[in-house]
Amino acid sequence: MKIGYRTVAFTDRPLEDALAVIADAGYNAVELCLENPDLDPLQCDLARVTAIGGRLQALGLQLAAVSYHGVQDQLEVRRQRTYAAIQRLADFGAEVFVVASRREDPARLPAQWSEAVDLYRELADKCAQQHCRLAIEPQPGLVVRSAEDLVKILKSCNHPNVAANLDLVHATLSADDLSWAVFQLGSKLAHVHVADAVNGTHQHLVPGEGQIDFDEVRDVLESAGYSGPLVIDIPRSEGDPAAVCRTAREAFRSCWGS
Repeated sequence: MKIGYRTVAFTDRPLEDALAVIADAGYNAVELCLENPDLDPLQCDLARVTAIGGRLQALGLQLAAVSYHGVQDQLEVRRQRTYAAIQRLADFGAEVFVVASRREDPARLPAQWSEAVDLYRELADKCAQQHCRLAIEPQPGLVVRSAEDLVKILKSCNHPNVAANLDLVHATLSADDLSWAVFQLGSKLAHVHVADAVNGTHQHLVPGEGQIDFDEVRDVLESAGYSGPLVIDIPRSEGDPAAVCRTAREAFRSCWGS
């Protein structure tokens, strides 16, 4: 099983240092988040990607996924970075490219939904050319906000290369029926983000520090036959990100038994 860590937590240090911390903490995989300053898709050339691949191999880390959400970026910049990222997926050897939708505008939500379907079909075609699946991640406040929305948009896209990324914190915030969602997604579930949550607050906590029942989550995923990556996703917060990374690995072992 791939147990990974998402590099979004390490925006204050070079990627090579972050990868060393992740490997030293006992993870065997990593999700490369292209929001990191030194992974900007518009600046990340083939030489840089090749160097990263060599570093991953030297550290014994598998690539779980590449992700770029760009929710904070201006739309045109986001579009350019997304297309540039896709052009590098094969060079990374990525099997999954995780994306999110744009912020919802309630007055335009039906139009935004149609725009998202068209965009994801286009991106899925481009990802297929790079031998990579496009995985959509729902998040409260965005057009695709919940697991129910995720199931719906996969059906709307009706594209063989459109898949799903399930984030446990986001699923908790939107009160998703996890068992229903996982079985509805089936083989479309390509990637899972792991963290804990408490009191309906959008904060990604170390597993075991919140209210998520990880025994239930494990049983649901195992019953559905999910064998993809489990990637701990704890964006930068107060404290030392390296210490959080290590603590999260030990906590995951305790919560998951792995």
